[in-house]
Amino acid sequence: MTWRRLSVLQWLGLLVGALAFTLAHLSGIGITQAECNAAGTRWGLSHTAWEATVLGIALGCVVFAEICAVLVFLHTRGFEFGDGPPEEGVRGERRPTRIHFFSAASVAANAIFLMIVALDAAGNLANVACRQS
Repeated sequence: MTWRRLSVLQWLGLLVGALAFTLAHLSGIGITQAECNAAGTRWGLSHTAWEATVLGIALGCVVFAEICAVLVFLHTRGFEFGDGPPEEGVRGERRPTRIHFFSAASVAANAIFLMIVALDAAGNLANVACRQS
C-alpha cells in the first residue's frame, strides 16, 4: 500500500468512529424529543425503528473505522521507526511512526466507541422513551 492510501485510511480510522458515535447519540436525543413532544405525536414516529436504524448505521461506521485502523496498523508494523527527528534528506517524506501511532490509538478508541454505541443501543431500545413522572 502507498503512504498516501495508508494516511487516508489512518484518518478514516481515527475520525469516523468518533463522528458516528456523536451523530448517533445526538440524533437519538432528537428522535426522543420529537416523539415525546406534543407536536411530535402527530408525526407517528416509531422510536424503536428509528433508533435501531440510526444505531445500526453507527455500528457499521465504527466497524468500518476499526477495519481501517487495523489495516494501517498491520501494514506499518515492523518498520524501523528510530527515535529522533528525520534526517536532512527526508524532511518532505511522511514517516511511518506517526501513521503507526495514530492507527494504534484508533484501534483502541474504536473498540471503546463500539462498546459505547452497543450500550447506547441497548439502553435506547430497552427504555420506554416517553414516560410521565
